[in-house]
Amino acid sequence: MRFAVGMVLIDAPHSALNMLGIDETLPDRTVTRVKKLRKGGWSYPYVSPQAWRYWWRKTLSEHFNWNLSPMVREEKQVFTAANPVEYPDDDVFGYMRAFKKGNVNITVTRMSPLKNTPLVSLLPDRSSVTQDEGYASRHEGDPVPYSQEFYSTVLRGAFSLDLDAVGKYNMLDKAGFKNLLRVDEIPKNLKDVKSDYEGIMSKAKELGAEIDEKELVMPKEIRKKRASETIKALRYIFGGAKQTQYLTDVTPKFVILAMFEGGINPFISDIVYEDRGEIRFDPDALISRILEFKDILEPKKVYIGKDEGFMRHWKEELIKVKERLSEEKIDIEVTTVGDAIEKFAKEVEAYYESL
Repeated sequence: MRFAVGMVLIDAPHSALNMLGIDETLPDRTVTRVKKLRKGGWSYPYVSPQAWRYWWRKTLSEHFNWNLSPMVREEKQVFTAANPVEYPDDDVFGYMRAFKKGNVNITVTRMSPLKNTPLVSLLPDRSSVTQDEGYASRHEGDPVPYSQEFYSTVLRGAFSLDLDAVGKYNMLDKAGFKNLLRVDEIPKNLKDVKSDYEGIMSKAKELGAEIDEKELVMPKEIRKKRASETIKALRYIFGGAKQTQYLTDVTPKFVILAMFEGGINPFISDIVYEDRGEIRFDPDALISRILEFKDILEPKKVYIGKDEGFMRHWKEELIKVKERLSEEKIDIEVTTVGDAIEKFAKEVEAYYESL
């Protein structure tokens, strides 16, 4: 099992990217709060993992022309088409859908190959959050006061992409793992579902997929394209709330990228941390993490990308990482963010070529 993993830092100098909403505890109900996570007695602003995934999906649609899965509303639930053959976002981001008619209830579930954390502030709210006071005054009568929080911080997030799962769909009758139905097992009273699945299987065969009773595997060129574009989208990612008032570039300003033979992401915590209001990089922690999992680092390469204008004083620490790990026969490439992402995407493509 090969996983492409990474850690990103997003510079958010004046932002309100994911809001909690109106503070209902206040009598005037005019204060809009940012989302906050409590940890160790402090609160930290964060962007929900769902919001980050929404930006990611939208970027893949806008920049890489992904045909996104249509949304289907049934009673009080909303589903995607649950068709990973034709819709790459169903493949990469996963889905769950139930097909119901009378006493028949069949569910398909796809665990997302792409997993991600929230984007969490490195600075606590005491030193990062500001409350902006304003007035609505474009109407007749007295101005109406309102307040909203925004923050100045650096957001940290991490992700893991299961390369073996992209483009591979299970058809075994196993709860929570059944990605697709077999046409011959669909009950007669689900005629529409059977018709849809006949179309899905026909399209899969047309594309050259390998199909047996247990699984459907897409051609490696399609798998390679979907996985590499998922990585490349990080370079161009855009989105976030309150952009009209607090325009923020949400592309990463610092990335660490590598591939491991297992679902471990050793870059999630404490390599970058806050110390008395300053954001610091711990080269020894990164060196230790990589050496700890050296045996499953494959290939023996780590890509580090940093925007030239971001954390200029980290240069010496990055040189230390490169020199120390080079002694252990691990190739560390320190470059720009865009270059690191593009080169890492090529490593992802090379993995599929080796299959």
